[in-house]
Amino acid sequence: MKVNVLQDLIKHTKHLNVLYVEDNLEVQTQTVKMLNSFFNSISVANNGEIGLKLFLEDNSYHIIITDIKMPIIDGLSLIESIRKTNKQIPIIVLSAYDDKDYFLKTINAGIDGYILKPYNLIQITQTLNNIIQKYDFQKILKELVELEFDFFWNKNSNQLFKNNQPIKLSSNEIKLFQLFINDNDLTKSYSEIETFVFGFYEKDMKKIRNLMSRLKLKLDYDLFETIYSHGYSLKYKKHD
Repeated sequence: MKVNVLQDLIKHTKHLNVLYVEDNLEVQTQTVKMLNSFFNSISVANNGEIGLKLFLEDNSYHIIITDIKMPIIDGLSLIESIRKTNKQIPIIVLSAYDDKDYFLKTINAGIDGYILKPYNLIQITQTLNNIIQKYDFQKILKELVELEFDFFWNKNSNQLFKNNQPIKLSSNEIKLFQLFINDNDLTKSYSEIETFVFGFYEKDMKKIRNLMSRLKLKLDYDLFETIYSHGYSLKYKKHD
């Protein structure tokens, strides 16, 4: 494989996070070594049940890579469960099965690549190249804003997510997030918030306080911090 081809691929994958599900520890170890060359982070699950739990708890995965034959929950069941909540995330199947019927089942379940074991770096690279050409990850990365407590805001759809589930917000709550995120601001004054959300500003700030209180109750988390005598700040996720 040409070095420049590999380097070009890594430019597109180096900021992506992967969920890798495999019950064979020897295969798992070897595959992680290969995947580490491409991705920002790799979360590993030893079976489909753990994989599904990790997927539902974390919105940050960009690609799913899974084996088929696994205990508790197999790969096909895992894929079907993932597709119930997320129809867009790319899924790659790594399998020892050379069976046309099983292959068709995974295709119908909605996968983006199928690699037969034993596989090598060239096969993985070719599959990742196909996925990079199919999906605009740079656009996806720009659209998703990581917030504190593992919340995500999708700038394209104007939706808030937690555990891969969209949270239903009122029109004023949506405006509140848009005000902060679209301007890339950490803090906004009381007057800026109330004018943008409600169209006018009242100095008693009752409307703002009620809005923040209801949102905190709905989310069970406080994503906005009070800045004394000024306004509020939005809590973005802190990276080490």
